[in-house]
Order: sequence, then C-alpha cells, then structure tokens
Amino acid sequence: MENSFGEYLRQQRETREISLEAISSRTKIQRKFLFALEKDQYEQLPGLIFVRGFIRAYAEQISLNPEQTLLRFEEYLKETRPVLSGPKSGPAPSKPRILAYLLIALFALVLAGLVASLIWSLSQNVSPEITRPAQAKPAPGQARVEKPKIPASLPIISTPFKLNLKATELCWLLATIDGKESKEAMLYAGDSFNIEAQEKLSLLIGNAGGVEISVNSVKLKPIGGHWKPMRLLLPEDLPKYLPEKIEKPLPETTKPQPGENKTQPDAPKPKTEDKKP
Repeated sequence: MENSFGEYLRQQRETREISLEAISSRTKIQRKFLFALEKDQYEQLPGLIFVRGFIRAYAEQISLNPEQTLLRFEEYLKETRPVLSGPKSGPAPSKPRILAYLLIALFALVLAGLVASLIWSLSQNVSPEITRPAQAKPAPGQARVEKPKIPASLPIISTPFKLNLKATELCWLLATIDGKESKEAMLYAGDSFNIEAQEKLSLLIGNAGGVEISVNSVKLKPIGGHWKPMRLLLPEDLPKYLPEKIEKPLPETTKPQPGENKTQPDAPKPKTEDKKP
C-alpha cells in the first residue's frame, strides 16, 4: 500500500470536504479518536473492537463502503502490524506466544476472581455489623420502619428481567442470557437494544459510560466510566446500581393533616376581626 490506512481515510474525507468535527458530532465519537485513527496512532484508541466500529462509522459518514474499508484495514494490519491497545486480529502469533498469552489471561482471570470474591466476602462481613447497631439503638417501632425501605426497591426488579439499553456513544455488548443464549451487538449513538432473561443475565459492556440501562422500566445508575469495559450480572449486581429511593413522599402524606388544622384557625380569625370594630 502506498499510503497508510489513516492517510487513506484523511484523503477520502478531505476530497469530500467533510471536517472531523462534523463526523464527531454525527457519530458521537470523540475528535481525538478520529484524529488518532487518521494518524495511525492505534495505541491511543480504546481497543480493536472499537477501532473497527470507528472505521465503520467513519466510512458511512464520508460515503465509503464500510465492508470494503474494513477489508482494507485488515490488509493494513497484516502488512504493518501496528501496536493496538485491544486484542489484535492480524497474523496469528507463534504457538509459544499463544500459550504464554493464554497462561497470562488465565492467571489474570483467576486473580480477578479471587479479588472479586475477597471484596464480596468483606462486604458481606461489614454490612451486618453496620445494620446491627442501627437496630439496637432505635426503638423497635423505628426498626420496623427501616426494614421495608431496603426491600421496597427489590420487588420492582423481579424476574423476568427486561433490559433496555440506549447508546449515547459507540458501544459493544455481549449478553449471556440464562447461561445458554448469547447475543452480541455494536450500538451507535442513538441506538436501542432490548434483552430479556427469565432468571439471570451476564452483560459485558465495552463502553460502560456510553450506554443507559433500564431494567423492568427502572433506570439504573451509571455502571462505569467512558470507554471502560464493565460486566453487569443480574440479579447479583442490582442492589449496587438501583436508584436511591427518596423518602419525601412519606412526609408529604402528613403535610395535608396540619393543613387541615390551619383551616380551622382560619375560621376564628374573621371572628376576632368582627370583635375589633
């Protein structure tokens, strides 16, 4: 290839007189990522999965054939083998390297599992210590009021789980439904994707900050930052991301009662005014 892949994209864009700002506003891809794509600075991009998504969106915006553009990119990878921050799809490495990568990946997974289990066990040990003194200090009547507030949000999210995902940025998803069926999708800004699970769901999100998640019509809190991968497990992770309930509706029910009392003293007020003259 005479020119680099990024140089090819830049030339095609400039011949059509389209700016990076225009592509960024339409695709919701940050301008710095588009600039890095044109400069072949793939180490500055989030990962190969996103690079392909960027290329597809870029090509569509400047009226290039996305599939042919991706094929050109794959040829460029085979010829140059650039440094990528994500998993590479170029020529297959040698077997010793594959084994080394597999061992490193397995070790990382085991280590991550141990850390996650340790954090979970610590959280389980800490939570009862906090709730016990809370139950001991207040009167039993007050403790009964606090108990329903915690599980009150749980009945809202019950099986089956019906998820609606709305992308605000480019986002890759991989869902494992009930441990059997798998669904994969690449969402662009403005796209929506629905998933339904009868009992459990494992959702891997490539760009946790680029998607809004609702479960059974309840919008969850953000589960991660922009361009950060995150895994959401249902029902295990629901308590962490459920919106906090506001306890204002309870005093609102009591407000009309004193309001009724205020109307009663309002009646004698005109009587005192009559007495004055």
